[in-house]
Amino acid sequence: MSPVKSLALKAAATLLAGLPIAAQAQTPEEFYKGREMRLLVSHPPGGGYDTYARFYGRHLGRLMPGKPTIVVQNMPGAAGVGMTNYLFTQAPKDGSVIALGAGPLATAALMGSTGARYDARQISWIGSMNAEAATAIAWHTNPVKTVKDLETTELVIAAGGATDISAISPIALNRLLGLKIKTVTGYRGSAGQVLALERGEVGGIGGYNYGSLKSVRPDWLKEKKVNILLQYTFEAHPDLPNVPTLPQLAKTDEQKQILSLIFEPQRMGRPIFGPPGIPADRLKTLRAAFDAFVKDPAVLAESEKTRIELYRPMPGVEMTALVERLHKVSPDIIKKAAAATLPPDVIKKDAAKK
Repeated sequence: MSPVKSLALKAAATLLAGLPIAAQAQTPEEFYKGREMRLLVSHPPGGGYDTYARFYGRHLGRLMPGKPTIVVQNMPGAAGVGMTNYLFTQAPKDGSVIALGAGPLATAALMGSTGARYDARQISWIGSMNAEAATAIAWHTNPVKTVKDLETTELVIAAGGATDISAISPIALNRLLGLKIKTVTGYRGSAGQVLALERGEVGGIGGYNYGSLKSVRPDWLKEKKVNILLQYTFEAHPDLPNVPTLPQLAKTDEQKQILSLIFEPQRMGRPIFGPPGIPADRLKTLRAAFDAFVKDPAVLAESEKTRIELYRPMPGVEMTALVERLHKVSPDIIKKAAAATLPPDVIKKDAAKK
């Protein structure tokens, strides 16, 4: 071997030896062993999303190779848009940080949600814990008892931020179906909306997930403290066979298409996802852990005991396909769906410019 070639080989060996361990190939078990994983939550403590995230976090570590420690971190703001922006642009893309948020995050950027700086088609979808049946509810003393009453009687409801599903849902129904719902935004998470309803500040909540109703406020159902007016779904929840669904409320095929784009993401009621670029073997591991979670005997026992509903969970591959399909909807339907969900102040500002 020539002296030049020998020196080149020695230099290459020295360079390789100096590479950090993280740059060398690791199995998922090696990567996660002894590691602290963060599970971000899009909403404040005390509500349904927080309840589901902590439930998932309690079991995820033991279902993962390497048994990592799971740390749940609340990152509320803009109905999860801020958290998703962080995940998309700043969070490590190595599988050590994942998140749980709301289904509409899948189409927020598509429909021009203010501040949404991510492409949902690039997100690493892991699994959804349930197909959520979001509902509109009214307090039992309110004159509004059914969705039919909303055609003639105004219901004042509590909602989160302007982009939260609790605000978007009633605003869209008002514009598309002519209902009379007055939305008061700014309540902090579902816990804040619940408190407002119990205090009598409002007469109802415009978008309260049925899973949360069962797990967090079961007394409301047992004691008939609320009337469930409608469910934002295309198929009735088994517990709610007589509560109207969206196809029953839509008056035209176009309305059905618009409502589908707005509300079909609720099929991913509690989506768990990661940033783009997670290594393929680690994403496969995260998805396998989720699939194991929804079948695990200890998980199912706790679900039944605590009424944390695991209704029609969706694996990551199916979530990816749903997101891709929703992004292929015609531009005209996307435009009309976006207009139906614009906050009232945005419409006023746009109108003032004309």
